[in-house]
Amino acid sequence: MAIVMLTAFTRVERKAATSNVFDTVNRLGGWIDDVHMYSNLMNTIRMTLQAGAFGALVEALEEGGISVGPPEGLGDVSDPAIERMATLQLTFVHDEPDLTREVPSIPG
Repeated sequence: MAIVMLTAFTRVERKAATSNVFDTVNRLGGWIDDVHMYSNLMNTIRMTLQAGAFGALVEALEEGGISVGPPEGLGDVSDPAIERMATLQLTFVHDEPDLTREVPSIPG
């Protein structure tokens, strides 16, 4: 089975938007497998969710200010209870400078 791929963008503050995604996936009976944060520009979230819940996911995220494109790779949902792996690429639109983190010096 192919991985379902979702792309989205938002002007919502990144921590609030990310929490919204986590809470929505959890509320729909899914779970978060992994998250990769790319500065304050983008998050890639890997999740598992029942096939029949993707419509509700997109609708809930849209209501929360996250614009989501149509799912790619979902195909025909013959059994909506089948769990599907998915990725959500969430891009943040803002005027903030790149997030920088100070790396402590290590003696040696």
